[in-house]
Amino acid sequence: MRGSPRLARPRTPMEFAGFQLRNNLFVAPMAGVTDRPFRQLCKKMGAGLAVSEMVTSNSLLYGSTKTLRRANHEGEVAPISVQIAGSDPAMMAQAARHNVDNGAQIIDINMGCPAKKICNVMAGSA
Repeated sequence: MRGSPRLARPRTPMEFAGFQLRNNLFVAPMAGVTDRPFRQLCKKMGAGLAVSEMVTSNSLLYGSTKTLRRANHEGEVAPISVQIAGSDPAMMAQAARHNVDNGAQIIDINMGCPAKKICNVMAGSA
């Protein structure tokens, strides 16, 4: 063994989407993982940005329990970032406005998810 393990050096502040972040450590959106308590914990432990779980751009689902839970940003430290997914540009724009109206400050558009249920509707990496 060669001494004690080194702790990672703190990252320097950075600007992202017009926000001054304390560092360049981002928590990517992960289905079933990056809920509000997890995002809050990540930010408390040093993440510069934590993105919410992906939400659909389908306005018919805005009122679903799952979407409402994902859109809840109560007590979350700014900046608040939400990932949206969809394939229709008008729906995507409407979803972005809806999320901004509900507290989102940054909108992340999902363009890489390979999950079948996302790709089958021509969203994500499709």
